[in-house]
Amino acid sequence: MTKALIFDMDGVIIDSEPLWKKAIIEVMRHYGYEFDIEMCNRTKGMRIDEVTLFWKKELNSDFDSLIVANEIIEELIVMINREGEIMPGVLKTIESATNKNLKIALASSSSLKIIESVLNKLSIKKYFEVIKSAENEEYGKPHPQVFISTAKKLNVLPEECMVIEDSINGVIAAKAAKMTVIAVPEKEEIHLPQFSIADKVLENLTQLTS
Repeated sequence: MTKALIFDMDGVIIDSEPLWKKAIIEVMRHYGYEFDIEMCNRTKGMRIDEVTLFWKKELNSDFDSLIVANEIIEELIVMINREGEIMPGVLKTIESATNKNLKIALASSSSLKIIESVLNKLSIKKYFEVIKSAENEEYGKPHPQVFISTAKKLNVLPEECMVIEDSINGVIAAKAAKMTVIAVPEKEEIHLPQFSIADKVLENLTQLTS
C-alpha cells in the first residue's frame, strides 16, 4: 500500500534540466572546454560534485572540481530565478496525493541551496513534509541512499513509497530502494530501453492524474 509520494526535483518539479546543461556548458567554457548536450546527458541525475569530479578525471584536467561545482550552482540559480517554470501536472499531482492522505517528500541530487531556490521560486515548499538532498549522503544517485533516508524521515517503509523520476540514474536509485517508480523522461529520452525498469513511463505528469 502506498503511503508516501516522493518527487525528484530537476526535470520533475521544475523544467531545470535544460538550465543545468546551459550552466555546465557555460562554466566549462570558461575553463577551455567546449561541452555539448550529449556530454551533459552522460552525467544526468548525478550530484554536481560527482559530475565535476567525473569530468576532471575524464578530461585528465587539473581544475578544482569543487570550485567548478560551486560555479555551476551559482550560474544555475541565476537561471532558475530568471527562467524557471513549474512542470505540467505537478500541482495537480500534489493535490491528488493530498486528497489520498499520502505523505509528500522531495529527494533530489541537487544541493539544498538549489532546492531552496526552486521551492521559493515556485512557492511550493509548504507542500513537502520532508526535503532531502543527496549532498548530505555518502553517495548520490544511482545509489539508493537518498530515497532510503527520505522514507526513514517520513516514518514509512521504502516499499510504501512511490517515486517520480525523470533520469535513468534516479530510476535505478528508486528501484534499488525497493520503491515503486514512475518515470517521466525528457521527450528525447522516453524511448530509451533503460527506462523499462520503471513501473510506469509517462510522457508528462498530467497523465498520472488524468
